[in-house]
Amino acid sequence: MQQSLSDFVAAMDKAGFLVRIKEEVRVDQIPKLMEANPTKAILVEQVKDSEFSVLANAYSNQDMFAWVMGCDKTRTGLEMVNRSKGRVKWETVTTAPCKEIILKGEDVDLTRLPLFLHHDRDGHAYTNDNLFVSKHPDTGIYDWGIYRSMFRSKNEKSVDMTCTSHRQRLHAMAAAAKGQNLEVAIVIGGPTIDKISALVGVTTDTDDFEVLGAFYGAPAKMIKCETIDVMVPANAEIVLECELMALEGLIFDEGPYGEFTGMYGGGIKHNYRLKVKAMTHRKGGIFQHCTIGGLHPWYTDNMLQLPAIEADLFNGLKQSGIDVREVRCPAGGLSNIAYAKIHPLGGGDARQALGVMLTCSKQGLPKVAMVFDTDVDIWDDQAVLAAMAYRYMPDRDTVQLQGLNTMTVDPTSTVPGISSKIGMDCTIPIGPDWNPNEFVRSTVTDLGDPPANVKPMTEEALTKDMEAFIAASPRAWYEILKNYHGQPYPVLYRAFGNLRHKLGRTNDPPWYRYTISDKPFAYEAKPQALNHSDPRHLKTTTA
Repeated sequence: MQQSLSDFVAAMDKAGFLVRIKEEVRVDQIPKLMEANPTKAILVEQVKDSEFSVLANAYSNQDMFAWVMGCDKTRTGLEMVNRSKGRVKWETVTTAPCKEIILKGEDVDLTRLPLFLHHDRDGHAYTNDNLFVSKHPDTGIYDWGIYRSMFRSKNEKSVDMTCTSHRQRLHAMAAAAKGQNLEVAIVIGGPTIDKISALVGVTTDTDDFEVLGAFYGAPAKMIKCETIDVMVPANAEIVLECELMALEGLIFDEGPYGEFTGMYGGGIKHNYRLKVKAMTHRKGGIFQHCTIGGLHPWYTDNMLQLPAIEADLFNGLKQSGIDVREVRCPAGGLSNIAYAKIHPLGGGDARQALGVMLTCSKQGLPKVAMVFDTDVDIWDDQAVLAAMAYRYMPDRDTVQLQGLNTMTVDPTSTVPGISSKIGMDCTIPIGPDWNPNEFVRSTVTDLGDPPANVKPMTEEALTKDMEAFIAASPRAWYEILKNYHGQPYPVLYRAFGNLRHKLGRTNDPPWYRYTISDKPFAYEAKPQALNHSDPRHLKTTTA
């Protein structure tokens, strides 16, 4: 059955998945609280200057998914497939808690939400537990999906729709082809089953809310928006009714953003702008945020028998002139896998280190060696996997050796005691062809405590002061937040919103700072050279 977010939070608490933060918290403290509880949902019950509580991390691991689906975690995917085959017609209702507060027109104020900078280099504050709801302009069939959305002003947002296969983008393009903008509702906050339902792949002729009903095992209750012809689930906590400016095209700045890779994905993008026409929500509602990026997608382990191998490798690397910091033989590798953390001083250090690791131990081990930079915690299995995934390229970074000594117990050796071996360079590439900023981790924002005795400024005064601050030198949103740390965040965000039409973005990666400009991009946005971003995300015409 359809569940309210409040009831879902209570169920999470009872199941042991929730950490309650009862003391009052500033918005800039929220990222650290999320980072400190990577495997639990957190509920911040009191947020300074906001009427909302904040829920985050509510669907952060496989155990949570399995609990929601009522199955063992090894069967979560199969259960999702089975349920997605069903179709249950939805029902219309006329009242719902998300209609307790209704704000329209000039009363719309996104700064009522507890907005915060999640990662230092994010372009601005994001809402990202966003389920975008729209109808295809030609067929009227509903789609909903999760999209990130960046703050622009108190009644404007931007949205990342650069992936050409995303349904909401296809809806926007279809609307533009008819000479129309697209009506979109953004649903913020809901039980995890809603998100799982939105993620399953179905054909374009399928109403997503009939699939939601199949996940519920009962009809989804839907309610009509106030200012647009769009239905939304009646259990929504917050609804933003928007006009996606499809006729303007993908011309507005959006990003960077700390992505699921743990780094900033795609740099600054050209994206759509949305005008928020109405904002409805439950009184005293829960603002939900889904965590992403940061430093904790993982866990670790250890074992016996390995110090001798580690000592051999550490000593061998030192004697070879490698600046080695740590060596680890992970327990699951059974002495045949080893990691080394090194500080490469030249482009060949990593490959030299691999050669040493594969040959220097008197025990003829390991068979598989990997080298990592000093920012990788080689005692954390998930950190190791992340570096392998995004710093290692097989055709370029592999060292393979033949006919070397190994333990005779290895059943994969054709000749006992003789083995081929492989080394993987998982360090950041060095050289003129590589931009080190593309590998910077998306660490969460920590502004620290505000200065003592900060005198609150009026919105007018803060707007004027902020304009002068930006005029003096281009500023990242992080720099602006740092400069005005201690000012009430709604006033701070409104002051920025007052200036937004005067601001453009500079071409100074990785920050892409704000500057005084009469254009969204304060430089000639020439077609971008292909880099390590998906070419579908690159604009091919001048903005």
